[in-house]
Formats: sequence, C-alpha cells, structure tokens
Amino acid sequence: MDRTIELGEVPDRQTVGRPLLTVVALCTFVTLADGYNISAAGFAAPGIVADWSLSRASLGPLFSSALLAGFIGPSSFGALAGRYGRRLTILSATVLFGVFGLLCAACHSLIPLVTCRFFAGIGMSGALAVTVANINEFAPRRLRATFVTIIFSGTTFGSGAIGLVAPYLAGHFGWRGIFVFGGVLALLSAVLVFAFLPESPKYLSLTAEPNPPRVTWKAFFAGPLLLLTPLLWLGSFVGQIVFHSFNNWLPTLLTDSGLPYSRAAAAVVVFQFAGTFGGWVIMRPLDRHGMWPCALLYLLSIPIVACLGLPGISAPVLMLLCALAGFCVLGLHFAQVFCVSNIYPTAVRALGVGLFMLFARAGGALGPYLVSRLSARDVPARELFVLGTIPLAIGAVVAIAITLIYRTHFQHEK
Repeated sequence: MDRTIELGEVPDRQTVGRPLLTVVALCTFVTLADGYNISAAGFAAPGIVADWSLSRASLGPLFSSALLAGFIGPSSFGALAGRYGRRLTILSATVLFGVFGLLCAACHSLIPLVTCRFFAGIGMSGALAVTVANINEFAPRRLRATFVTIIFSGTTFGSGAIGLVAPYLAGHFGWRGIFVFGGVLALLSAVLVFAFLPESPKYLSLTAEPNPPRVTWKAFFAGPLLLLTPLLWLGSFVGQIVFHSFNNWLPTLLTDSGLPYSRAAAAVVVFQFAGTFGGWVIMRPLDRHGMWPCALLYLLSIPIVACLGLPGISAPVLMLLCALAGFCVLGLHFAQVFCVSNIYPTAVRALGVGLFMLFARAGGALGPYLVSRLSARDVPARELFVLGTIPLAIGAVVAIAITLIYRTHFQHEK
C-alpha cells in the first residue's frame, strides 16, 4: 500500500541534485559574506589606528561591538524565522549587515564606527543562525553534518579570504575600502536570496498544520536537552572566546611584534583556512560517529595554543602552529554547530540555533575585550596564549559530557 509522504519528509528522501545544490550555494554565499564582514574590523584596525591616532587598547570596543550584537541578533532573527519563515528572515538580516557595513566606511570617529559595527553585528549573527538552521531542514538526514559543514565553511572561508584582498583594498582605497567591499558583498547575497532561495519545506509543513506547535522555552530543556542545551551554550561560549581573540587580534599583535602587515594577514588566512579544512575533515565522522571529534579537537588545541607563546619561534613554525590552532579551535566549532542544529524539533530549530549563536557571540565579544585589557597592562603575548588555554580546558570537559549525552540519545535516531 502506498503511503502519503508528508511535506516535512521530503528532504530526507531527496537526491542531491540541482535544486538542493542551488540552496547550498545560496546559503554558502550568505555565510561567506557574513564571515568577511565579521573579520573586516580586524583587518581595518591598523589603518584606523594610524588614521585616527588611536591606542591598541581603544580597539577593544570596535572588535567586540559586532560580536556583542550576538546578544540580540541570533535570538531575535531566530524567533522571526519561526514566525515569518527562513527565506524572509535571511534576506532581512543580510540587508541589515550590508547597509551598516557600508555605513562603517563613512565614519570619521570611533563612536559612530562602533555603533555601525554593532548594528551590522545584529544582522551578521542573525543571518548565520537562521542560515544554518535552514540548511539542516533542506539536507537529507544522512548528510546533515556534511551540509551544515559546507554552509558554515562559508563563514570561515570569508573570514580567511579577507586576508587575501585586504592588503590590496587597504593599499588602494584605505581601510574604508575593506568595509565597502564587505557591504557590497552582503547586498549582492541579499539579491540572490530574494531571487532564487525557496522556503524551507519543513517550515512550510508546520504552517500547513491546523494546529502548528508553539515555540516554548520548555522545548529547549525537555528530556536529555535539560543538560545538553546548557552544555552546548557553555561550550560555544568558551570556544569562541579563543577563536575571536585570534581572529581579531592576530593582525595587530603580529604587526606590533615586527611582522609586515601582509605576513600578519597571511597568518589569519592560514588560521581560518586550516579551520575550514578541520571542519571538512570531521564532517563525515560526525555523520557516522557522533560528537567524539569535538572532544578530541578541544584536547589537542590546548598544547598547540600554549606553544604559540613560545619565544623565538621562526616564521614557518608560527604559520604551522596557526594552522594547527585553526584546525582545532574552528573545527570543534563546526561540530558544535552541527550538534545544535540537529537536536531540536523543526518548530524551535531556528531559535535554538540562534540561542546557541548568542552564547557563541557573547564569548566572541568577551575574548577580544579581555585581550585589549590585558594588552593595556602590557601582558606579553606569550602569556596571552597561555591564558587562552584556560577556556579550552573548560571546553574539553564540557565536550566530553556533550559527546556522552549525544551518543546516548541522538546519534542513532532515524
């Protein structure tokens, strides 16, 4: 007897063809624009310091403002996605950070620039959260970790690729050119979303129900989620303290230590691209074996980050350590993003990813600020790297607990 197939079941039955690949490409372009704009302030910072005669310590609010907006963007746009759909929400968030990215280039003092970065950060954090939730709902179950990894790779690739274009943009157009390029990239992605991105079939299946499930806080703490949800929030918080400290401060710290700007930018490129590679390496093990790769990468990251503070290391060794640090620190975040996008039901998935991103951005905002305070007190770079192992050690313990809970309750679900 034939069985009626519900609309929400369609993604799990589809083959990987042109319609699905189109969605993947569009979502990846959105996250690529997001990643570029996340890192834009870090690469513009040396030019801003020189142009406005600022101190290094004054860069803390600039680096943290867009990340601090993560308190608002993910949960707000996640809630909007549950009410108005994934497509419209992604479009709105992308337009928001594109417009304010362009406004950053028009600023002539620090306070307006920090303000514009804050509003851009609301859009960036919101777009990323909803895009990750969206691709989870399009992907077949057997390939969910793979597809989430591909989409999230857009963010890391964008954050790394800026290091390839920033020296040219800064050299020909000044630091403002870095922000202009990012704003145009975001608005272009918004046009493509408007023209070609379909609505999530699982979201449409909810709206077709006579009594669709309501979004309630209880859904985030039901059963095993009572422990898993707060553990994921804590894991994202401590992991992103380290990641965004690297992402924002490496160009400035390495430039101050005597490296040319192009070499310092290359270190961030290596860090980001190796992190993207880490995500690609672990995507199939995540699909097959659950969250063990996340715990392993946390444990490996601790000695690697500590070694970055060793005195007298050569440039090739520095690049190798940056690559290994990126592989671990960013690779483990890929695993966390996959887990959080996979454990919640459709009705609360976008908001669930949004709340996870909220804690990630909170850690990301705190990390660069702490580095700015410590730098103001003349704490040596080698000690900063050692201090960076503390949140990683906490994350390792949390990741082991997440792995055990996920394996028991979610890994073998059909």
